[in-house]
Amino acid sequence: MYIHEVMTKNTEILPSSATVKETANKMAQMKAGLMPVYDNDKLVGIVTDRDLVINAVAKGISLDDSISPILSEPVLYCFKDDDTDTVLANMSKNEVQRLVVLDNEESKQLAGVVSVGDIASKCENSDTAKSIVDCCKHYH
Repeated sequence: MYIHEVMTKNTEILPSSATVKETANKMAQMKAGLMPVYDNDKLVGIVTDRDLVINAVAKGISLDDSISPILSEPVLYCFKDDDTDTVLANMSKNEVQRLVVLDNEESKQLAGVVSVGDIASKCENSDTAKSIVDCCKHYH
């Protein structure tokens, strides 16, 4: 199975100037756990629900502050034509459950976002199921 078959397409993006509050509201509205962040048409990072809690709320960062200091970097990504087993191995290695999806190696344009849950929803075999479990082991 390929990532383009399970990923979330038409992903919204945030400007790097967005505030913590704007980001949290947008993520709640979109029911998203990850949002790509752009600065002048360049992908500069991502912000996750975990970033909001651990890097903003827990550290007392104001809701009116920019999200720039709390971004997850470097941006981990895969390509829309990657197979799910390769992507799950990448997620497991990097201890993440979501990745930005790019269209191809040359243009590297945003194609969407993929999560372990997206892959699990179309899980076809026990090997993939085991990879999903392995990918989630780093959470306590």
